Amino acid sequence: MHRTWISKYSASQQKRPSSSDSSYEYTTHTMSNTSLQIANYPTQQLTRDAISIWLAGVEAVRANRVVESQTNWDGRWLTIADQRFDLKNANQIVVVGAGKATAGMLSGLYAGLQRSQKKLPNIAGWINVPQGSEFPVGPLENSVTVCMARPQGCNEPTDTAVDGTRHILNHVQQAGRNDCVVALISGGGSALLCSPIDGISLGEKIKLTRALSAAGANIEQLNSVRRCLSNIKGGGMARQCNGGHLITCIISDVLGDPLDLIASGPTILEPAPNPAQAISIMSQLLPNQFPIVCDALNKQLHMSSGSRKGLRNPQIELAPIVLANNASAVDAAGQKAVELGYRYWMKSERQSEGDASHLGRHFAQQLISTREQTQIDCIISGGEPTVVLPPEATRGLGGRNQQLTLAFLDWFDQHGGWPQDAQIAFVSGGTDGEDGPTDAAGAYVEQDVFAQMKKLQLNPKDYLEKCDAYRFFQKTAGLLQTGPTGTNVCDLRVGLVCKPKA
Repeated sequence: MHRTWISKYSASQQKRPSSSDSSYEYTTHTMSNTSLQIANYPTQQLTRDAISIWLAGVEAVRANRVVESQTNWDGRWLTIADQRFDLKNANQIVVVGAGKATAGMLSGLYAGLQRSQKKLPNIAGWINVPQGSEFPVGPLENSVTVCMARPQGCNEPTDTAVDGTRHILNHVQQAGRNDCVVALISGGGSALLCSPIDGISLGEKIKLTRALSAAGANIEQLNSVRRCLSNIKGGGMARQCNGGHLITCIISDVLGDPLDLIASGPTILEPAPNPAQAISIMSQLLPNQFPIVCDALNKQLHMSSGSRKGLRNPQIELAPIVLANNASAVDAAGQKAVELGYRYWMKSERQSEGDASHLGRHFAQQLISTREQTQIDCIISGGEPTVVLPPEATRGLGGRNQQLTLAFLDWFDQHGGWPQDAQIAFVSGGTDGEDGPTDAAGAYVEQDVFAQMKKLQLNPKDYLEKCDAYRFFQKTAGLLQTGPTGTNVCDLRVGLVCKPKA
């Protein structure tokens, strides 16, 4: 089985500038060691600080560390977070799951199970992950199949994902009544767990998801529809599981942690999939489109779906456990900001934030306001906005974080240019290292990026209208590129202001 080791990276130590920038208050520090590689490393120290804070947030929710630190095995009792499970009579632990963080979760689970060196039940299973997210897992690595079910940067289901999902369902169906099934679920699982209901093809589901996304659907709307069109989502895995325990370890990429929407809730029975809600979403965003899908949803309106209806094992213990989320990343970023001498305001949103461009302009105004007072010089924010895409014929390349950051820059361009009385840095990135169908996690803005825009005579509004932020930041050297991070807890933004001495 193919494995990829993620190498250690340490940025070269550089002090903050002391010549032309000597009038500014700086806290000198260096970038901490990280296992994430940053391409196109910025030269301005304030921007390096912002990226250091962003990285600290991502590092804190790296899946292998999160799961290992909360898993313990004593030879009989399996403890995950604050929950204990008696596996005295279990013949095996079946590990299944899917998501951008799931390979790292598997690595952490193995490490936590092996720490005590107590004898383990047999371990078997299957997980679907994106290419590039593989983790080394040590002596037990051949016990669970790690299926690279889709390419990097293409968050859509594939034939390989469909086949892998079939193997996952086979594993949970064949588990014994005393066995323990551990489902490792993280963001990106909706595309990697794919088992369309009868009458709906894989191609139709892909077209539907693309159309909903282009129409500005948020993750709640997307997954509400997808749960109704799948044999595994919306509690489908739980209904087909024959084991005695079904423990779901979750790294949440949905704001507010609604369990039924994270990876479309494959192990969550309540609330049941809601075809009436799905029909309403379709009518709102895609009126008079996808008649086959609408017919399938209308048929479901007349079907009963009780919470435990159709369970293979009615006595199964269902235990969903959220191990990390967006707030975890925001908290860790705040700790790093304090370590570097900044005074921060921070917030992790609990629901979708709306249009990315509007949000970017809002952050620009927030930082300008921050410049005017003395209590705060750092803003940390977590959340997930949306983007309504233009028609394909004029559509560019980018993602919501790049769009947000470009709108941030455009606000300054429309309001007198880059500030001369303070230094400002802003970074916005997806914690999974993927932003839209690109190889970037997001983008950052500093004075150098703004100056390069002016030198090249680029109009940010043109790129915003076409949702072509990737090519804009490619030209201005503002892309934030990490590669897959091994986690996924929505987006993280950091803004810094450095004011002149009195």
